This record gives sequence, C-alpha cells and structure tokens, in this order.
Amino acid sequence: EDGVKVFHLTAEVVKREFLPASAMESARVADVWGFNGSMPGPTIEVNEGDRVRIIFRNNLPEGITIHWHGVEVPIEMDGMPFISQPIVEPCGMYTYEFTIRQNGTFFYHSHMAMQEMMGLIGLFIMHPKTPHEPRVDKDFGLILQEWAILPNNSVPNSMAMEFNWLTINGKAGPDTTPMLVKLGERVRIRIVNLGMDHHPMHIHGHQFYVTGTEGGRIRTTAVEPANTVLVGVAQARDVEFVANNPGDWH
Repeated sequence: EDGVKVFHLTAEVVKREFLPASAMESARVADVWGFNGSMPGPTIEVNEGDRVRIIFRNNLPEGITIHWHGVEVPIEMDGMPFISQPIVEPCGMYTYEFTIRQNGTFFYHSHMAMQEMMGLIGLFIMHPKTPHEPRVDKDFGLILQEWAILPNNSVPNSMAMEFNWLTINGKAGPDTTPMLVKLGERVRIRIVNLGMDHHPMHIHGHQFYVTGTEGGRIRTTAVEPANTVLVGVAQARDVEFVANNPGDWH
C-alpha cells in the first residue's frame, strides 16, 4: 500500500497436534497460543530496504505486546510494555511500522511474562539487497520450543522449567517435517531456539558452515566446518552445506 508492505498478525488461542494418533495412543493435542491460527506463527519475509507495516490484533484473553527480536526499530516499535508502548489489551489493535535496515534470520515473539512458553513466536526473514554467495537452492527454517505439559492435560504450564516436550516447528519427533533436497543442492537451515535450554543441533552425514547468527550474516571468511552447532536460548544460527551424501539423514 503506497510502497509499504502490509502484514496482518492476530494473536489467538490455537490447537496444535504434537503427535498424531497411533495404535498405542490417541493424538497428543495441545491448547497453545499462536498467530493467525497457527503455532509457530506465519513466517514474515521481507527484503532489506523495505518499509513494513504489521497490523496487530489481540484475540487472547490477556494483554500482549510484540517484540521484533534482533530487529533495529524505533523505540516506539520495539514492543517493550510500559516503556515503548502500552499493552495491547484483549480485542485491541496496534500498528507496528518500520524500515528494514538489516538482513538475516530474526524472529518475533510476545514480550509479556510467561507468554513465550505458550507458543507465541514466528520467523522474521530479511533477504539481503545483494544476494549472498554462494547461492542456496533450498532454505529451511526451524523453530525449537520446549513445553511442560502434564499427562491428561492439554494446557502448557508456562511457569514450569521441567520440560517434557521438545518440538520443531510445532511437531514432536518422529512426526517432525522432513527436509527434502536433491543430490548436489546447497542447503541453508535457519535454526531459532525459544526454549529455556541450549540445544546442540547435529546433522548426520554432512559437514556444514555456520554462516549467520541472530545478529545477521557472519561477515568473515574465517568460518570453520562443523557438524554440531550450539543454539542457545533466544539465539539463531544459520548453517549451510552441500547435500552430497544421499540418504535419510537425521
């Protein structure tokens, strides 16, 4: 609209199936909080230099603000309650608008106490003005989340630290979505961790290079090969590799 990219984002209660039903047990469905009917929320993709407007609506039973993690925005757009903006009360709206001056893997999430552990997060991908080299053929995003959900209960205990579920993009193993690539393709995997534990992420069958953090692209040629990267709490890591070893890898 008049040169501004406009997005609509609604926080609401959603149901998420962590695991499907099997011969042994019924499906594990959690009552969580998400955006636009999904958890994690939708991925927002923009280009460096874009002017962006996010029209936010709160359909949750309590107040909320949205923080753009790692994004350089004016103070009134930062989502810090009582400091940069008033709380968006239930049924309320707030418009965030800013210019994209970075590129890399970022994310958005609630900035109210305990709400992050209810599922309120989504990827915010900023593509560079000048494409990075070498180019990638496949680009994946993974969001790591931890949950404390008691048996016979469907609502996470957002104050507990004894987590018994780990999900990747809202799915628990072995029902996590596979990443399908062709032999010889260059692959980028963007990993964001919004759990309360650090997670070493390992890929079998391949070595990779860490090319980015939650602060953006690593601007050096002194990157080292690895096959495990530690993704700390509230951090992001981009890894890239050539899929040159066929197989069903984990």
